[in-house]
Amino acid sequence: MIHGRRLTRRAASVGLAVVVAAGVPLLSLAQGASASPSRSEHLITTTPRPKGRLTSITWDLPQGEPTTLDYVKSGTYSPNLVVENMCDDLLRLTPTYGIKPALATSWHYTNPTTLVFQIRKGVYFWNSQELTATDVTYSLLRNEDKALGPVDGIYYTDVKSITTTGTYQVTVKFKTPDELFLKEMATIVGAVAEKSYIEKEGSKFGTPSGGVMCTGPYELTKWTAGNDIVLKANPHYWTPSWRPRVETVTIKWITDTSTLTSALLSGEIDGTYDAPVTSFPELMTSTSGKLYLGSSLLSTLLMVATNSGPMGNVNIRRALSLALDRSAIAKVVYDGAAIPDYALLPPHTTWTPTAKSVYESAYAKLEFQKTSLTEAKHLVRSVPDHGAPITLALIAGSQTQLTLATAVEQAGREIGLNIKFDELAALNYEDAEYTASYRKGIDLLVANTGMYNNTPLTYLDLWFPKGSVWDYTTYTSPAVNKDLNKALETYKALPRAELLTQAQAIYMKDYPAIPLVSKDSSLFLNKSVTGATASSAFEDEPDFAKLGASS
Repeated sequence: MIHGRRLTRRAASVGLAVVVAAGVPLLSLAQGASASPSRSEHLITTTPRPKGRLTSITWDLPQGEPTTLDYVKSGTYSPNLVVENMCDDLLRLTPTYGIKPALATSWHYTNPTTLVFQIRKGVYFWNSQELTATDVTYSLLRNEDKALGPVDGIYYTDVKSITTTGTYQVTVKFKTPDELFLKEMATIVGAVAEKSYIEKEGSKFGTPSGGVMCTGPYELTKWTAGNDIVLKANPHYWTPSWRPRVETVTIKWITDTSTLTSALLSGEIDGTYDAPVTSFPELMTSTSGKLYLGSSLLSTLLMVATNSGPMGNVNIRRALSLALDRSAIAKVVYDGAAIPDYALLPPHTTWTPTAKSVYESAYAKLEFQKTSLTEAKHLVRSVPDHGAPITLALIAGSQTQLTLATAVEQAGREIGLNIKFDELAALNYEDAEYTASYRKGIDLLVANTGMYNNTPLTYLDLWFPKGSVWDYTTYTSPAVNKDLNKALETYKALPRAELLTQAQAIYMKDYPAIPLVSKDSSLFLNKSVTGATASSAFEDEPDFAKLGASS
């Protein structure tokens, strides 16, 4: 139970009063909300380095309790953050989205379809057993076991075989060239755990009763379902510079915006990513800590969850997109810490410099970068059942999502759509994101998505081809699949960018989702704590190991 001052709903009430449909006046700034000053000047990748050690900190997961700590089943912010602090990946993502050696010291292609990893010697699991290539091979192959329901199994589609070719060597062979696989090894897709422990625990692996066994900087002490997760520092971590400076990390999952904000301001919670946007004014002026905005590859969009009803019609999806004033949403709902977004590939991401102009030029040519109530109303009237209820799901207690959903509902009402809310508990919402049966009765979901490395295919593989994780509407386009498959086989940045943007020009006309904004990464730290990555790369780093005392 969190005790302390409960915030007033000033920021929340402002957001809820705002109509951000096209052509409707923007009201919030006149009512007290303040956009973040000089947004671009405040985007950083890391916070200051720590100067000392801390006995303990308490961290929050605002998107709720993890449903699992099994790396192959982890697909959202909460489980990913915890797992990446316990289980090392083959490679390591940097705060600027580069990759470095981790459990693999080196790698090379012997030909376009054969990739060889040299595994680090002298790395030990928490139980003092040494890591070998056998553990690596076994861990990676679990992503191909459909019985486990691997979230990231799509990234192994082109893998022909993964074999142990030496005590400290693993060889991956592909059916066709795959430019993405290597980069994914610096994310949870390349996580490694102990083979014998997984086999012993079986279906309990990654649960509160089964735990995990990895080599990372933090070891799982306990997971009390519904209450907290406690991690303790691994003093023998194989990289001295990453040995934790915080002895114990207690992880909570306060999802209610007001309660979380009170806990951050009172010091009961020492830090959180995805800090509540509707509380930015309070957090920015806090004397107990500091709010950081980081460079990001994150987006917020409306997931289309069904092929039936009004949202099953492309004219309705296009109409709703046309009715939304994304600039107003970025300014009001996100306090200026976002920019409008009209495609699945965000416009401001750090693409390969040699191909950046290709992405930017293609994005600028997208024909639907506009708002028009007149056209939107015309499209709605063309659909006979346009007045049927549309259910929009969001996370209960998230004031940001509620404010955004209210803006969407008001914009829909302006053009003749009947949008209703379904506020789900965080665990139920995560189930709905990944399991079709939990989406029954849901037409749209407010979703925070994005990439955690700067490779577009990382993201697009979750939408296409048919049957991918976020392919809720079983979208089919032979032309899109052809372009994306060819891009996956293309190692050169320019031709790959041309293929990806060519596909985007096709699938965005069909609105498999309705992009809204690309948002900054947000992080709040108590004044006694520093060292965290501020960019959205945090989700695939052992970020707790970088924390320490600020003085």
